[in-house]
Amino acid sequence: MEISKKGYKEYLRATQIEKLCNDLESDKKHQTLIKLCAKAFAQTELSESSGYEFYFAEPLLEQGPEKKGNHSFDLFLYNEKENRAIFIECKSSISDSKKILKEVEDSRDLILKKIDYLSDIVGTTLDPGRIEYVLCIFDRDSTKITMSHQSQSKKNKPKYDTNLIKLWIYKPRTQIVQLYLHHSHNNQALTDLLLKGFGEEKLKRQFEIPYCITTHPFRIIKLAIISDCYLKNLYNDECDDPKIIEISEIFDTLMRNISLGVSLDLKKSMVKEKLTRVLRYGIKYQLFKKIQGNQIRLTCRGTKIKIVIENIQNKFIENWIDEKTEKKAEKLVLEEFRKKGMLDQKTLFEKYNTRVNKSDR
Repeated sequence: MEISKKGYKEYLRATQIEKLCNDLESDKKHQTLIKLCAKAFAQTELSESSGYEFYFAEPLLEQGPEKKGNHSFDLFLYNEKENRAIFIECKSSISDSKKILKEVEDSRDLILKKIDYLSDIVGTTLDPGRIEYVLCIFDRDSTKITMSHQSQSKKNKPKYDTNLIKLWIYKPRTQIVQLYLHHSHNNQALTDLLLKGFGEEKLKRQFEIPYCITTHPFRIIKLAIISDCYLKNLYNDECDDPKIIEISEIFDTLMRNISLGVSLDLKKSMVKEKLTRVLRYGIKYQLFKKIQGNQIRLTCRGTKIKIVIENIQNKFIENWIDEKTEKKAEKLVLEEFRKKGMLDQKTLFEKYNTRVNKSDR
């Protein structure tokens, strides 16, 4: 049955909605883990008792291009008194546990390779033997990881070091993170406190990492441009049009909220690059337009923050889906056209053979 491009687009729509919403939800869950782990070590009972403090997010992200397939950690904790460090990798979902555990091991290799570079950032000589690595995951994925651990530990040549990674498990119903029962850290106080778990309830007044430099572009637009910059304009009596936002204000907002273990100049450069990509993304999907060179204006109905977020999000989903289904539909129509052309050629060839056979009789 021949299907038009419009027909293909309608058919593909539901699949693309699922894909986009899954990507955004995954990004949100990933950030939930990062925020919770960072807050737990920011002048809390956990940080004071264990000696570990949150230093910065996404360590060695700036080194990524140096190694193909690099997987850097999400958080860096440091215990100055004991000169011990912990690198944490957060995962919102796990489909292939062996792959994830191998990625963490690869990230570890990059840490060891760049240990002198990291030492300069921290201001002391880091000891590779006093570094631990953590994988923080949702409770629903914990069985996959623990079973993979058990399976690999029985092998003569395991695909990764089963003693390398400590497992922290996030339990969303109670909103707490706990250390896996059969794991322990070199710091006994840390082990004891993590077995009890830490949660959002006790950390509400702590600082936030609302997003990272690797956060999905639309979520940056939603969290930084709308929920921060637009909201400030909305409550500014001197602002004639709150939907007009200075690009410099967005940059300052990202600089305040993004945590990186790099020099100020390098951070400015990385944030500027991220902002450029985010602005292109927003303009592409018609969420705002650039005006006067150094400003953007949100293109949506309404003024209340809730309405603006809802309208911008709906527009983004519609425009994103339209773009993706358009491309995929064109590809499918072209494939169908080629198949039909091949069938037509085959039919012509068969007709020709039939006439030839008849003339030979």
